[in-house]
Formats: sequence, structure tokens, C-alpha cells
Amino acid sequence: MKLILVRHGETVWNAERRLQGHADAPLSLRGIDQAERAAGFFASGPPPGLVVSSDLSRARRTAELLGFSGFDIDERLREMDLGDWTGCWIEQIEASDKDAYRNWRLGSFTPPKGESWEEFCVRVRAALDDAIARSQGDVVIVAHEGVVRAACNVLIGLTPLSLSPIAPAAITIFDIDRSAQPCRARLSAFNFAPSPDDLRARGLDHAPV
Repeated sequence: MKLILVRHGETVWNAERRLQGHADAPLSLRGIDQAERAAGFFASGPPPGLVVSSDLSRARRTAELLGFSGFDIDERLREMDLGDWTGCWIEQIEASDKDAYRNWRLGSFTPPKGESWEEFCVRVRAALDDAIARSQGDVVIVAHEGVVRAACNVLIGLTPLSLSPIAPAAITIFDIDRSAQPCRARLSAFNFAPSPDDLRARGLDHAPV
């Protein structure tokens, strides 16, 4: 089976380089266009056995724009809780501590009152395992950049240091062997963006989540 993860399209806060976490900014016009273009990937293939979205509206709206309806919701697929950083601009954080944001991106720093990388990976792994176990076919997960990065970590051992930022509406695919216990995963596509321009966006190396 295939496990297909899609990051939500760009939000208005993404465009402002403002951190969201559990906050829920709407998709920007560009984000809507990105999701609509990503829908082409799914239009010609067989329908997945299961589609699951984060409960945050930016993911749910992206799932709808991808052409899915009646999909499941799992709040364990929310972005990482950023605590006191929620709603902050990246420049604010870097001005107060030049290394904090970079170290958070690398999984070695937890924002005040936020969720640690390790805690985040545990809940994402639980959500992925549940979706894989329930589906009779391919699984599509519509969620957030952090969820994709955590999936790469828990499924194939890639650390944040080894991963580039995930572009809005980008697709990442794992081949899953469920005959093994625990199941085995192989990365077959990473950060496949609807348009090459989405991979050249200014500031992507500091992509807000």
C-alpha cells in the first residue's frame, strides 16, 4: 500500500512568515491555487482506501480542494503545539534568540509551553499506525509540514537535520509493507510540489508551519 501525505496549501500566516502551530489561519489565494493544482495528482488514479485530515481548517480545506469528501478527521495530525511562539513572526523569535528558531527546526529546542519534538513524533506515529491498520487500500493524509517531517522520522529514521522544508501542498509518498511486523516503509517521493516555483519560494528555508 501507499501512504500519501500532503501538506496544506499556503495560508495567510505562511505568507507573512508567522508561526501557526495549533492556531488556524485560512488558506491564501495562492494556497487555494496550490491545492487545486495538487488535485491533479489524485484525479486520474484509483480512489484511496482512506483519507484522513488534521482537524485544523487549513488542512480540511486543502483536502476538499484535492477533491475529497467524507474524509476522516484526526486531531493527532495537528501541527506541533508551539506554545508561546504561536502567532509570532519568525523575525521576532530570531531577534530575541538568534539560534532558537533554527534549533527548533532541527528538533533540539522546545518553545516555551510548547510540545517537544519527541512528544510530537509519538502522537503522529500513533495516528499513522491507526490509519495504516484501518485502510484496505492506499492512505492519504492531509496535514502539516511538521507531520510530514515527523513521518519521515518515525517511519524511516530521517532526522530534521536531514530534511528540507516541505513546500505548501507538496506530496510525500511512502510504500508500506504491512506483511512485516512492525510494518516497513520506503520513501518513494518527497516534497513533490504542484509547481517548481513552489520550491523556489523566498524564505522556504525558514518555512513557517
